[in-house]
Amino acid sequence: MAILELVTSHSDLKDKEISPFTGNVILQLTGNKLFTLPEERIARIKTCKDDYDIKYILSMEGGKAEIIKKNEAKTTLVTELNEMAIELCIMAKGDREKLATTGFALIKSTERGKEPPKPTNFKVEYGVNEGSLVFSVKAHTNARFYVFLFTPVNSIPSDLTAWPQVSSTSSRKEIEGFKHGLDYLCRAAYMGPKGKIIYSDAISVLAR
Repeated sequence: MAILELVTSHSDLKDKEISPFTGNVILQLTGNKLFTLPEERIARIKTCKDDYDIKYILSMEGGKAEIIKKNEAKTTLVTELNEMAIELCIMAKGDREKLATTGFALIKSTERGKEPPKPTNFKVEYGVNEGSLVFSVKAHTNARFYVFLFTPVNSIPSDLTAWPQVSSTSSRKEIEGFKHGLDYLCRAAYMGPKGKIIYSDAISVLAR
């Protein structure tokens, strides 16, 4: 069970703040022996930072098109930071001393919040591409992140933790790789501040 002790939402970082913040995260995680992160994982977030830096500079004296590109690059970088924070929380298993070495901000005990309720308004819709499904659930302020689960109906594990799943900081996520003509059972879940997972009811979907 993952206990979330890091801030996992970075959308409130200002344009001029996000690059130094990310740079410090990269510095703290590079060679950090407390976490076994593949080199390509850190390289990916560095590439996103470098792309943002270039587009941020161009947007300062550019027009609307440059500002849009900067905003898109920032959104990508925010997503990378959010997902990295979640991955580190899972690895650390609640060890705040380890997490304090990552460059990310620790959640204050007064900010942990209450456990979210059972997820509602869970939907699964067809994506644009074949084999793609879009999962969405009602967002909740006390959900640290969202988990979307799925399994073929002809082989359903009795243990929900054994279902294939994708975690996201967004309440809406497009997932690919579903086999045409196969029925899937799907669920959404909230992960609360103490690591408890609260599941929705199941939905059956025929992949196309």
